[in-house]
Amino acid sequence: MLATDGSAPIAGLAAEAGWSRRHLTSRFRTEIGLTPKTVARILRFERVTRTLKADGGHGLADLAYACGYADQAHLNRDFRAFAGTTPTDYVARLLPGGAGVSAGEQVANVQDALARAA
Repeated sequence: MLATDGSAPIAGLAAEAGWSRRHLTSRFRTEIGLTPKTVARILRFERVTRTLKADGGHGLADLAYACGYADQAHLNRDFRAFAGTTPTDYVARLLPGGAGVSAGEQVANVQDALARAA
């Protein structure tokens, strides 16, 4: 999963481990506390944020596809879930020189989103 930034199919990972998808999901939840699908979403989201910091967010639809999203709508959904904002707003809040993201009104983080979901 890490090698593909969350783009590897879960069924393929299960087959590679010699387990069923259900067993892989159960083991993931026990060992990591999250399902493989959630971990994959987080890894894709992290790849997008790294790319946005590097290039400023030009071509969000192309970025979504390059990072393993089906379309830009799925990218936007994950941004709202994990950062509490849109990709465009996130880019507008990037601080110069890679110094992070300004807090603005409501930039959350992945841990906040997971805590709310629990």
